[in-house]
Order: sequence, then structure tokens, then C-alpha cells
Amino acid sequence: MDQPLQDRSIDHAPMPLPEHGGQPAPRPPIMKIARILDQENGGFQLEYDNTLGKKNTMRLDAVTYEHAVREAKSFLGIKPNDCDADGAQWDIE
Repeated sequence: MDQPLQDRSIDHAPMPLPEHGGQPAPRPPIMKIARILDQENGGFQLEYDNTLGKKNTMRLDAVTYEHAVREAKSFLGIKPNDCDADGAQWDIE
């Protein structure tokens, strides 16, 4: 009697559990982008997306680009590790 062919493409080994006590592995951080734009009057403007994908803008009270970056990070709640309180990673351009 003929034996059925085995499908060797399927790995029948059990799937290993994630290392975090059987919990799913953490998701990668969300990436958000903020832009600092030059204004015609010599000031700076911050442009960023909210969590719904809508662009928001605000004027920054800064004389230099470096001060504008500091003010933007403070306003958005970005910590020294470039993440906010929700764990989203920010890139300021």
C-alpha cells in the first residue's frame, strides 16, 4: 500500500514563546516627524502631525534654530531619548 507523501515544507516544531513571560513581543515605536520652518519675519514655525494625521502649526518664540529645536521638544514633550511620554520616537527636521 502506498504511503501518503509528507509535506516537508511545513515545520512541525512548536513555535517558541516570546521572552517576555509568554507575552507578545513589544511593538516597534511609532515614528513621528516635526518640522521647523523659517518664517518671512525671521522667526520659526513648528509643523507636526497629531495622532489623527492632521497637520498642526504653531509659532515658536525663538531667535535661533537651536532655540527653536529646544522649544519644539519642550512643547511636544520629547525627552532626551527623542521619545515622548507615549513612547513615540520623534525626528525634528
